[in-house]
Amino acid sequence: MDLALSKVIELRESGFQFLHLRDEDGQLDRIMAFKQRRGFIDSILFWSETEARAGRLPAVRDSTRAAQAVWIYEGPLVEAVERLLDLPEPGARNAPTLMKRTASDLAVVTTLPFKLKLPPGAIA
Repeated sequence: MDLALSKVIELRESGFQFLHLRDEDGQLDRIMAFKQRRGFIDSILFWSETEARAGRLPAVRDSTRAAQAVWIYEGPLVEAVERLLDLPEPGARNAPTLMKRTASDLAVVTTLPFKLKLPPGAIA
């Protein structure tokens, strides 16, 4: 538990924002963390220490189609956070760019109850 908690703290210290997602009864169901990075959104959704999904999605997409990730990982929370934080910066030589598979549950842009504000000249 301590290692998983330290990884969540590492996300926060890296600039990720958090949402607590609740079920129909108002009980905490899962937690989502996300961060916009040069035209992409890195996000992680986790239910427990053993169940997490992390991905990088384009910040702007066709809303008539399911969201597609350029990178996605499913597995334990600690491993998911490590892999997400180790991704090269978007635009870097080794950064993933090809659409791989759908990731609608990681599509932060469509699940947020507010719009992301971008600074002037930002790529979105």
